Amino acid sequence: MKLKLDAASLVMVGFILVLGLAMYALLTDPQTKGARDVTVDAAAKSASDSRVSVATPVARMAQPTPANTQAFASAPGTIAVPVMPPTASSIMEKGVADAGLKPFLNPKAKLSEGHWKGLEALPLSMELKKKLKLPLELEGLLIDEVTLNAAEAGLLAGDVLVAVNGKPVRTLEDLVTESRRVQMAKSASMLIYRKGKMQQFMLVAKNNLGYAQVETAPMILPGEIMPHPYRGPCTQCHAIGTTGHIVPDPDGIILPPPPIRVNAVAPHKDRGPCQACHIIIR
Repeated sequence: MKLKLDAASLVMVGFILVLGLAMYALLTDPQTKGARDVTVDAAAKSASDSRVSVATPVARMAQPTPANTQAFASAPGTIAVPVMPPTASSIMEKGVADAGLKPFLNPKAKLSEGHWKGLEALPLSMELKKKLKLPLELEGLLIDEVTLNAAEAGLLAGDVLVAVNGKPVRTLEDLVTESRRVQMAKSASMLIYRKGKMQQFMLVAKNNLGYAQVETAPMILPGEIMPHPYRGPCTQCHAIGTTGHIVPDPDGIILPPPPIRVNAVAPHKDRGPCQACHIIIR
């Protein structure tokens, strides 16, 4: 059998041969091969580093910064407080501050709680009555916390304050008014609703009772997500701004355990083997 090739086929075969020779020359060139090996080595090293960082996150976190280590080593007993990473709230606060937005304070904002001789009282809203299964017609202030004189008087969290010295107390404004009436006295009667019954208690002070202090709802950030059922415009209860609270909450801040010296006296109660939390230095 004879194979016949026309001119177009010959041109195509020639083109394929030239392309093959060019590819062979490129793959066997020393400079190109070296560059390719470097690229492969870099990729392998990157993958290796990634495996190490994923496999040993605790070890990496446990290592103190050189600055902190030096501080502990040179000044035993002192604690170098590390800079806390910015939180979402702090970033938002900075953005608000940079925008020049000033706190918004509504002079007619609703009062949210009152404090008097160890009792903390809240307005008894319809929402609270339903949640706590209280009579819907009951009027007064919900006592949600008691300490000091209020606890000594026998008041309990969950009581409803109905009257002070026989005067009705339906709102926080009433609490301020009636507490002012007896602020120089050493005792006052408290009419309390508890478990379906009205009971009398005596609030007693060593010197004088003073008068109640009241607050509005806490300041919130601009654009804060509403955490409760709709209760009207936010500014009806809250001040809006970035200066009314500490973020994060101080009780929620956890500092990394500092390095300690061998046989150091623990500055806190026994919490287990020191090396479980601290790096031990000599």
